[in-house]
Amino acid sequence: MEEIKVEFEVKAFGEEMKEDYEEAIKSCEIFRTMTLPKNTTIDQLESIVSELFDEMKVNYADQKPQLGAKIVLRSKEENDRVISLG
Repeated sequence: MEEIKVEFEVKAFGEEMKEDYEEAIKSCEIFRTMTLPKNTTIDQLESIVSELFDEMKVNYADQKPQLGAKIVLRSKEENDRVISLG
C-alpha cells in the first residue's frame, strides 16, 4: 500500500493569570509527522487534529484557548506526475 508523509502543526493561544501583570498570554506549539496510508480521509486527518487539540488544552487549565492546525502533505514532481513522499 502506498504511503504519504503528513505533517501536523498545532498552535494554541490563551490568556493566563500572572501575579503582577495586567495581561498575560500563553502560546504553545507542537509539530508532529506521521506516515499514513495514501487513502487516508479528511475525516481521519480531522480526528488526529482533534487528538492534538485535546493534548494542547491540558496546558490551559480552566482557560479555553484559541486553537489552530495546519496539515502539510509532502510531495514532489517526477516525470510529470505528483509523487507523495512517505
